[in-house]
Amino acid sequence: MRTPTRLLVTLGLALLVALIIGRLLVGVYTELLWYNQVGYASVFWTRWVTAVSVRAVMAVLAAAVVFGNLWVVARRLGPVHVRRRYGNLEISEQIPRRLVLTGITITALLAGWWLASIKYGGGMSLNLLTALRRAPWGVRDPLFGHDLSFYTFALPAYLQLIDFLLLTALWALILTILGYNLVGGIRWQQNRITIDHGARMHSVLLFATLLLLIGLRFWVSRYGILLHGTGINGGVGYTDVHARLPGDRIIAVLCMVTAGLVVFSALRERWAPAVASAVVLIVGSIALGWAYPSFVQKFRVDPNEFALEEPYIRWNIEFTRRAYGLDRVQRQAYTYRAPNADPQAIVNELKLAPIWDSEPLQTVYNQLQALFRYYHFNDVDKDRYGNQQVAISVREFLPTGLSENARTWQNIHFDPTYIRGMGAVVSPATVLSEGEPPMWLRNINPLERAADTPPEINLTETAVYFGETMDEFAVIRNSTRLPVPQTAVPLSSFPRVAAFAWRYGDKNLLFTGGLVGESHIIYRRRITDRVRALAPFLVWDTDPYPVIHRGHIVWMIDAYTASTMFPIARRVDVPDLGSVRYLKNSVKAVVDAVSGAVTLYAYDAQDPVLRTYARVFPTLFRPASELPADLQAHVRYPVMYLREQAQLLGQYHLNTADAFYRGEDVWQLPSTGESAGTESLEFNPVYQMMRMPGAAEPTYVLSAPFIARQRRNMTAMLIVQNEPERYGELTLLELPRNQLIAGPGQVETLVEQDAAIRPNLTLWRQSGQVVLGRPRIMPIDSGFIYMIPLFLSAQGSPIPELQRIIVSDGTRVAMATTLEDAVNGVFGRGATPAAAPSSQPAARPPAAGTPTGTVPRRALELLDQAERALQSGDYAGFGRYMNELRQYLRTQQQ
Repeated sequence: MRTPTRLLVTLGLALLVALIIGRLLVGVYTELLWYNQVGYASVFWTRWVTAVSVRAVMAVLAAAVVFGNLWVVARRLGPVHVRRRYGNLEISEQIPRRLVLTGITITALLAGWWLASIKYGGGMSLNLLTALRRAPWGVRDPLFGHDLSFYTFALPAYLQLIDFLLLTALWALILTILGYNLVGGIRWQQNRITIDHGARMHSVLLFATLLLLIGLRFWVSRYGILLHGTGINGGVGYTDVHARLPGDRIIAVLCMVTAGLVVFSALRERWAPAVASAVVLIVGSIALGWAYPSFVQKFRVDPNEFALEEPYIRWNIEFTRRAYGLDRVQRQAYTYRAPNADPQAIVNELKLAPIWDSEPLQTVYNQLQALFRYYHFNDVDKDRYGNQQVAISVREFLPTGLSENARTWQNIHFDPTYIRGMGAVVSPATVLSEGEPPMWLRNINPLERAADTPPEINLTETAVYFGETMDEFAVIRNSTRLPVPQTAVPLSSFPRVAAFAWRYGDKNLLFTGGLVGESHIIYRRRITDRVRALAPFLVWDTDPYPVIHRGHIVWMIDAYTASTMFPIARRVDVPDLGSVRYLKNSVKAVVDAVSGAVTLYAYDAQDPVLRTYARVFPTLFRPASELPADLQAHVRYPVMYLREQAQLLGQYHLNTADAFYRGEDVWQLPSTGESAGTESLEFNPVYQMMRMPGAAEPTYVLSAPFIARQRRNMTAMLIVQNEPERYGELTLLELPRNQLIAGPGQVETLVEQDAAIRPNLTLWRQSGQVVLGRPRIMPIDSGFIYMIPLFLSAQGSPIPELQRIIVSDGTRVAMATTLEDAVNGVFGRGATPAAAPSSQPAARPPAAGTPTGTVPRRALELLDQAERALQSGDYAGFGRYMNELRQYLRTQQQ
């Protein structure tokens, strides 16, 4: 290679290395600035030093193994010559030995770094640290007798290390064989492969090492029987314990024996023992790993399944309940009878339930309160302030709402109007107001606050720099006099500006003047991104919710400790979270929407997984007692967690292995929307104030009803407390099995089939969109009262309005414009039971204007007048005629 060419190649390689190293250093530098600004630099250093140290140690180990084997190969290499031709003259030059060793060293280092990245890249190095500092569980598994922390933390680290050694040995074997092929130790000669003695012994030793590591993998993997069982519900079973477990042990021994015989055969150059042992290993692996367990399952277990599986079913029940917090459920028998309370008392109880569902309310907010196209409301959350239940949503900046001409780099990243959201909208959740919902907080510039707004809801700082959907970084110039978030990183020097320009690949940061010393940059503005950066080893809920706290908005978000390595428990696939065998809601995080400050609180200090993480990161979590009292009042039990618990409890409420095996009393969450012919949706738990049976005062709860599997009658209700002093208390109200109690789906069927309600729904659906809200279920007077809001939006208008309230006791149903009238329609004088719920569609009502023997002409006239009013957009007239029709029909029934 000529000197200029050599220089260019050297410069090119140097530039490539500089770019790679520079990119790495910029990433580390900007990350450190962010962690330091949010006050968690120690967390960054712990994670970064652990990741670099573990990966470096493993890389050196793998590189040493690869180098050692290649060095042995290189010793067989004689002088290496290269030939050069100059005209008619050919010159042979010997390559210096040091260049060969340099090449081997570079190959080994690259292989070591690559192998370490496969098994110890990213956050995988944390496994080693948690294994070393794991907190004891205090509970042992019933098969091997290990503390449960062995499975959740130690076993993953052991398997990870063995897999790394296996991969390293395999790669060393491949490179060794290639090396011997290059130097002639392994060659194709006279139509057969010829292997020198040294090359053969070297390769055999590496192959034997592979077999030993495979045997070790089988030996350690036998603990995985408690994690990947083939018994009932995926738990460990009889076949696992009596067939798979002995089989894994024998296969592990066979691997080790085969490794020894392979080396023995190579030394004696007699391959019969090695071939025989290999055949035994292959046949034994098939027989012991598949054939024998299948035989035991089919001919031993299947004919006597319950008798043999009973102890393992009991294990599965116990450990599944422990893994998902179901062991804390307090069961309470609910003696059901049809409610017969005073109508006014029922009204008072139903007023505790929220009226508006989040979905129609979000549409109303986006249509009426976004105010500008570049604002939007991502969702609506339910909360309470004192005894006042509210719906709250934050107005966030939406870049796609800008016109294409205005969607410039300067506007999105610098303009004070666009780099932040503005304020929130708050509505009382329990106030029944026909049409649009009342609003306590609304509008911006100025923010309007209704006179009857509770004093706790007082928003004085309306800026929102951090939200659920805000992705783009933003730069705040000091000249704009905007409040600078506490966690914003000062652009105090040109190297900082250059580092962020490199991080985001954004040259505009470099060429925009006046940044150095005069600006701050904020990034990681999405709430979920912010908390995941601090604790990626936790599983974060996908739905943060806002709280107005001391004059500004803060976000609260739930985190879960999760594991796929909790033994014996049932595996659950959680939407947006993945597959887990252990799930606890142990952490609450608070993120300030203005400053960006993040605080993580350990809400279940007894959780062994959380205690392990707290040992690794001692400054990351604060005790739950340090959460300010005015924020403790807003802590909510997560909907997602209760839904997963409820789905498991549908089967795991059964106490005995016999009942569990027979599955005769299995429950499920109901579906809604089936009766209306719309898409069926799983019932979502509902936040509401509720007076528990026997309690004097209502409390804020989250509840979910159960129905019998493949049936629609209600069997139980799961209720969890949200009050700070009773947070997380789970109560299961169990209904008598000898009574058929209407579930939410049956109540929806009652609504669709009711003679007075069905004509209204038919007319409304012809002229607009009708949405029946989720049923609110309230235990009252040893019975259940169901309340369903009805929302209507006219054709061409996406804004839903609350038009009616439907009330039912499970057998009777009534619809009215007021809650009092709806309750009186069910429990007042002259109320009569509705038709029994049926899964069959109701008969079609007679056409308007067609007199029949059962529908008086006056009723049809009122129905025609109501239809004409609806078609002309006169909702007030429509409601008036429908009320007259309802009263007329009730008079005819008396």
